Amino acid sequence: MSKKLQQNGLFESSRMMLPEHREAYILHQEQLAPRTRPSLDAQAAEEMSRLLSHSMMLGDAVTIALFHEHDDIRYTGQVLKLDPSARTLRLLTKNGTRDIQMNLITNVELAND
Repeated sequence: MSKKLQQNGLFESSRMMLPEHREAYILHQEQLAPRTRPSLDAQAAEEMSRLLSHSMMLGDAVTIALFHEHDDIRYTGQVLKLDPSARTLRLLTKNGTRDIQMNLITNVELAND
C-alpha cells in the first residue's frame, strides 16, 4: 500500500488548499478555542453596579450579558434581589426568575422595551 493512504498521509500529501477551505478551517479552529474572561475596569464595574441598583429600586428592565466560553448569554428583566455576600442577584425575566453569579456579568445596559 502506498504511503499516501496510510494514517493521515492523504491529507498531509495534498499541497493545495482552496482559500474558502482555509478560511473555514481557521474559523472552525477559532470557535473551538475557549475565550478568556474579560477584565473590567473600576469605572465599568461601578456603572454596572449603578444600573443594577436602579433596576432593583425603580423597577427598570436591564439586559445582562454573562460570560460563556463560546458566546455571551443575555438575559433581560428586572433585578429583584442583590446579595453582595454571596455575589449573586435574582433577575425576574419573562420565563421566571434566574439566579445569576455577579462574577460572570460582563455588561449591563438598560433594556429597550
